[in-house]
Amino acid sequence: MLRRLHKIGIATFIVVLLGSQFYGIGMASSEQTLDQLRASIFARLEARETRIDFDYVGDRKELSARIGSLLKGVFAQDDYLAYNVDSYLYTIRTRNGAAKINLAVAYRESAVETSIVDAKVRALLPGILANAAGEERQARAIHDWIVTHVAYDESLQHYTAYDALTSGTSVCQGYALLAFRMLQLAGFETRIVEGSVQSGSHVWNLVKVNGRWYHMDATWDDPVPDRPGRVGYAYFLKTDAQMERDHQWTKRYPAAE
Repeated sequence: MLRRLHKIGIATFIVVLLGSQFYGIGMASSEQTLDQLRASIFARLEARETRIDFDYVGDRKELSARIGSLLKGVFAQDDYLAYNVDSYLYTIRTRNGAAKINLAVAYRESAVETSIVDAKVRALLPGILANAAGEERQARAIHDWIVTHVAYDESLQHYTAYDALTSGTSVCQGYALLAFRMLQLAGFETRIVEGSVQSGSHVWNLVKVNGRWYHMDATWDDPVPDRPGRVGYAYFLKTDAQMERDHQWTKRYPAAE
């Protein structure tokens, strides 16, 4: 059951530069409000753009004060996106009532790889769910497929749903991302939970089944070293009280009661 510590979540490296000099940045869109800016950044992150440039003509002081929380809010809109971002760097340069924002982003999973994940998941789901009547059995079928087709990556080199599907191995982040996408495309509400266990940082899922939220940790239900065909259920559809015995989380998530 012991998994070694590895990096999860969004690795952030943020630089804010406020000054008077503008530099040529090529194609840039112009936004007037923070809501417009938030929507534009989200759309371009979803497209996996690595260089995102904006001219902002709204309140510069408000922008400087809120850019960090704005970006966190953008990532909070989509767990799959957030946990596929490896790092990001932004700069702000101001002059004459306007600001230029440059955002550079590195992703763990490319747009092409995400499209492959979606295509594979859509192709797999009919077979996975063929004999699963009702939401609980459907969630269990997805859980079981992941546990029996993915092995924990003890080399700590594979992090994504794409890795899990194409190489058959990943750390917990890949398990959680693949579960998120499978559950989502099967019609479930789901979240990725970031927290810790005794061995270090860890992520797993929340899934809403029959109107109630439950924890689901496919990683910890998969034996290490891998035992083909063996599936555990100690961490399948568990409440907060059951899960917090050996899992901790600090962010706010829907209550699993």
